[in-house]
Amino acid sequence: MLKPSGKLTAFVLFTLLVSACESAPAGTQTEDVSGEVADLSAPAILALSCSGCHGPQGGAIASLEGRTSDQIRLSLLHYKSDTDGGSVMHRMMRGYTEADIDAISTYLAESVT
Repeated sequence: MLKPSGKLTAFVLFTLLVSACESAPAGTQTEDVSGEVADLSAPAILALSCSGCHGPQGGAIASLEGRTSDQIRLSLLHYKSDTDGGSVMHRMMRGYTEADIDAISTYLAESVT
């Protein structure tokens, strides 16, 4: 059993630990490893899954560079509506609403080019 002074010490250490673990308030911007401020807007978060294959480091997959918002939107809507498709894009787009697709298309057209 801890002595009263031990309980106080344990409580203070626990309080300090919990305080140190607090994160930044929701909706704030954070710095990425390059020191640039990361965009944490809703469209940026929705488009995160696109960057792995279609970003500048995507390599084997078609880049979105130079594509307009309308071009991206039409492609994404095609993947969403094509029920026979079995690609990753078909499966991913089924989880997005048309409003999500609009936001993603606009964000990607503005950020990739």
